[in-house]
Amino acid sequence: MDFRETVTGAAVTRRAFLKSTGAGVALTVIAAPLGLTGRAGRAEGAGLGAGSTAVPGVARQRIDGLAKVTGQKVYARDFSAADMAGWPDNQWHALYLRALTTDQAFEGVDLGNLPPQAQPVRVVLGNELSQAQRAPKVAFTRDLHMDERMAQEIAKAQRKSTVDADGRSFNLPPDVVFDLIVVPGNIPNFLGQAVALLLFDSVAAFRAAKAAIEFNDDAFQIYGSGLRDGPPLGDAFSPTTTYVKYGDEFSYATADPETYMDQVPGYQSKIQQVLDSDPGLIRQPFSTDMQAMDPMFMEPEAGLVWIDGPAGVINIVLGTQSPDGDISNILSMYDSDDAPFHLRAVNLTSCYPGGGFGGRDSSPFTLMLALAGAYSGGNPVRLAYDRFEQFRVGLKRHGAVLTGALAIDGNMSLQAIQMTLTFDGGGRRNLSPYVASLAALCAGGSYAVPMADIFAEATHTQNISGGSQRGFGGPQAFFAIETALDDIAAGQNWDPVELRRANIVAEGGATVVGGPVEQSLRLAEMLDLAENHPLWADRAALKRESTVEGQTCYGTGLAMSLQAYGTSGDGMVASVFLNRDGTITVQSDAVDMGNGSATTLGVTIGPILGSNAAQVDMGAYTLFGMTGLSTEDSTGQGWDNPHWTAKSVGSSSACLTALHQVHTVRQTAEALFQGSVLVAATRIWGLSGLTPDEVSWQDGLLVLNAGGVVPLKLSQLADEIYAAGLPCGALGHAYFQNTWAAAIYPTPAGLVPLQLDGVSFYLPDGSDPVFVERQATSGPDSTSTRYGRYVWAPCVNVVALSVDITTGAVQIENVLSVLNAGHIHVPQLVSGQSQGGVAMAISYTLFEDMPPGMAGPANGSWNLNQYHLARAGDVPLVDGYAPGQRGQQLITLAELPGSPPVGRGIAEAVMCSVPPAISNALRDATGMRFASLPITPEKILKGLGQ
Repeated sequence: MDFRETVTGAAVTRRAFLKSTGAGVALTVIAAPLGLTGRAGRAEGAGLGAGSTAVPGVARQRIDGLAKVTGQKVYARDFSAADMAGWPDNQWHALYLRALTTDQAFEGVDLGNLPPQAQPVRVVLGNELSQAQRAPKVAFTRDLHMDERMAQEIAKAQRKSTVDADGRSFNLPPDVVFDLIVVPGNIPNFLGQAVALLLFDSVAAFRAAKAAIEFNDDAFQIYGSGLRDGPPLGDAFSPTTTYVKYGDEFSYATADPETYMDQVPGYQSKIQQVLDSDPGLIRQPFSTDMQAMDPMFMEPEAGLVWIDGPAGVINIVLGTQSPDGDISNILSMYDSDDAPFHLRAVNLTSCYPGGGFGGRDSSPFTLMLALAGAYSGGNPVRLAYDRFEQFRVGLKRHGAVLTGALAIDGNMSLQAIQMTLTFDGGGRRNLSPYVASLAALCAGGSYAVPMADIFAEATHTQNISGGSQRGFGGPQAFFAIETALDDIAAGQNWDPVELRRANIVAEGGATVVGGPVEQSLRLAEMLDLAENHPLWADRAALKRESTVEGQTCYGTGLAMSLQAYGTSGDGMVASVFLNRDGTITVQSDAVDMGNGSATTLGVTIGPILGSNAAQVDMGAYTLFGMTGLSTEDSTGQGWDNPHWTAKSVGSSSACLTALHQVHTVRQTAEALFQGSVLVAATRIWGLSGLTPDEVSWQDGLLVLNAGGVVPLKLSQLADEIYAAGLPCGALGHAYFQNTWAAAIYPTPAGLVPLQLDGVSFYLPDGSDPVFVERQATSGPDSTSTRYGRYVWAPCVNVVALSVDITTGAVQIENVLSVLNAGHIHVPQLVSGQSQGGVAMAISYTLFEDMPPGMAGPANGSWNLNQYHLARAGDVPLVDGYAPGQRGQQLITLAELPGSPPVGRGIAEAVMCSVPPAISNALRDATGMRFASLPITPEKILKGLGQ
């Protein structure tokens, strides 16, 4: 019997999917080939560990490692139009001129000072763009709950005014549209906003013009009086976040959403009354601030675009964290009535980004690249920022000011936290409200706090836009509460570890939002490990030994963080395919930003299918179009509708690999194993009704545990699968929102329960995947989205440092990180993430100074000569701890006996508590609190009165 007849489903074609979602544009994502041999000949599988000597589940090396270290073409910057099959060879080059002021109107350009050989072939100003090109509508789908709040804000604004019905513009607030290129006569909305596009038909002309214009912008731009078409600077991007908690009586998570904000003022008054009525409470005010920070990824943003107008096809080469959003944004620009051509298809060649840290998540670069392609006369265009331009316009970690107070009783019990968090969102909203919202959640730190009054906002300023950088608001919030706790401990002569231990939140507790903590955190165990480590336990003796009177002082600081991973609801998609030769290909919508996601997903299937993947394709978000699922539910049935899911896919952010993406790939592999591989084994062995518990993989062979039959190679199983017409691949979609959506699926092996909300099977005939209609679906309810986050990666950091009191220079001597990473899929990658987090945090805390306005990178002249990063000598590099030696040590908690192999997203966790640990160490060393980042030698000398 044909498998298609055994399930109540049908093949889902791309055309059918597009029709069902109302789209009319075909979308294709192609993984850029690793190396020069192209897709057919690449050998990353052997490097990962997929050969006869490989150990399933163990990575021999990074899957992308060889291509990167040998300098092969892997990044978007590496490619030219000549590398792209079917593209014209006459590549053009794009250069944007950037706004120099927000006080005067841009009137035009004067290119008379450019030599003849540097003249562009075309100049494009803002008044030449169609409305959709000038201000495309961007639909953010980053966080389901925040998206719902934004929709409510837009609806509220529409009731009060006649603003654009869409409301969700690329440059917000929601009722304001900022132009991609400023229209002459208008005042720029922010520094660095594009004012003109220059196009060149030769690299020589482009380089000559760039050399003439760079650092001399004002000679080519004309300004005068004009109109401001945006809101006044300082307005908050919508929505803002207010979290008020009053014991078990009232909280954001438990209150009626319709009346929550109406009740907030009353409960704020109750909190204040409680605090005012108890004179015995210890009140610790705090005020911290930090500059913006550049992600400083290795490869500045670059890409290629070719618009084949007659065919209606946009071809784009890009390295991005958010291919889903980037493609949607391009569609918003060209799939409109006023577009310069009729868009029929978008083909994205997805490259390794060359570092991300959030800086390539919903980046404006994609739209600027796509815009340039429309004015090149059908020629391919290259847009490639150099480091000066990346500093000038690339997304930043937000500058922020945090003020408030902690209230604690004489028994070391925290009673309340009051905090206001103001983030400098810069020119565009981007993801700033999301960042502020998560920072508000992080404001409570790792602690159980009965009362909370927290307000967070991101404001529109003239500065470079803030975005989704590593930590997503966590580094700013944890710095505030962790330094305030140490100030309380010092003022009361309390032990800082005991103070924290007395207040830690645990499984069964609640966050400041009121959401339940339903995950084992093991914070007390982590504090014990840190407290008993010699770096902390012997700190008094180390201080005496390391202090040189009048020259050097020494201090030790501790801080902890409870960084969330994931969002309020996450959808992921993956396919696992058994090739005809018995090798395995994994595809995922995730993007490997250098964090090793591709390697992790390639080995996580090993224990299930007996082999690591020979090929891993990342950024394949269009797989969702083949799942047969939709986020539209015209039936109103929710999870009872077998074609509905709460979210399709999202960007590669929020540390989704270790839990979310791994789960999706593993469950999809389980669908293939149980629904096909096991069936093939029973056919070969002449048995029936085998269960997964009756077999096991041993040395790459499938073995019947009871014996009596010949073990099978994966290639033999593939032979049977292809001969019998059994599924040779599985396509799975998963959704997580506090719990996994789960269902039962009919397969050739019978009914199989999976923690997936969508399954389709690929058949050997190469046809479109066959949708399998789920049964007995259980999915999360909508109320849990108000919890904000559900899963956590706790970390405790201890930092020891010395200060040269004559110069103010700080040297980090030792760092201890105690991390709950859950199940560790690839130990080397966790170690690397920890080391990178430590280095980035040291740099952020002590070195990276980015003044706002034209005194900083917005003036176009900043590079690493002015923006100082931590270098090798600034970071303790020795792995481990030994007295008298600089080093860093990572201690990961061993998994609890009987716990499932579930990882935690830790890429942000380690770095979040390093900055406050450094500040606490400086307080221990100098007796002074330094709460303004970066803590430069000048600030230290000023604090010491020198």
